[in-house]
Amino acid sequence: MDTRILTPTEHNGIPFFHLLQISDPLFPIGGFTQSYGLETYVQKGIVHDSDSSKRYLESYLLNSFLYNDLLTVRLAWEYTGNGQMEKVLELDEFFSASKAPRELRTASVKLGKRFLKILEIELGGNKVFDVMLERVNKGNIQGCYPVMYGFVTRLLSIGKAEALSAVSYGAAAAIINNCAKLVPISQNDGQRILFGTHGIFQKLLEKVEGLSEEHLGSCCFGFDLRSMQHERLYTRIYIS
Repeated sequence: MDTRILTPTEHNGIPFFHLLQISDPLFPIGGFTQSYGLETYVQKGIVHDSDSSKRYLESYLLNSFLYNDLLTVRLAWEYTGNGQMEKVLELDEFFSASKAPRELRTASVKLGKRFLKILEIELGGNKVFDVMLERVNKGNIQGCYPVMYGFVTRLLSIGKAEALSAVSYGAAAAIINNCAKLVPISQNDGQRILFGTHGIFQKLLEKVEGLSEEHLGSCCFGFDLRSMQHERLYTRIYIS
């Protein structure tokens, strides 16, 4: 990949508003169709009320999300800023390979491709972005969502802490929204859980800075197994 243009793109937008837009739950990349295995937990009665929803969320964030999606976003952001685009490509390949459940792997690729396609509206013409988009479109790389999120936020001059904070909150909010539909829990209970998760977000930001590439792919077998079982549920609402 040509890496001669390594600085953040010149654009007329404001990074903060870019961050709000791409982190909006209504950003049309299809995230609302995914439960990432939560639907299996609900059908098995493991997640069945507000308290169990809270425990599930905290466990997911600290034991799975941190070592996979969040660390990947951080590394992609850093590699892009340092002009290490080959490392971004390697990261994408590794992230895809580390997703054992087929539905999770497919979901990440679908969301990542759609994410890039929409960002072409704003970043099209930026040489680094255009080369990445071309590679994804040609199937040279997968284009996994956390990798593309870190890559794009760096190009948009969004700070690392802000990008990591936004993607962490987005993941938590999506889980709570799914719990409201599946368990169900009330909207008030959902917001109460999110308010109580602010300390977890801070812990995630502190922990992820102390991790290295060697921690990538660390997993919780329970989350992976439930995601695999989801493939064979008799009835289901979500794609994953």
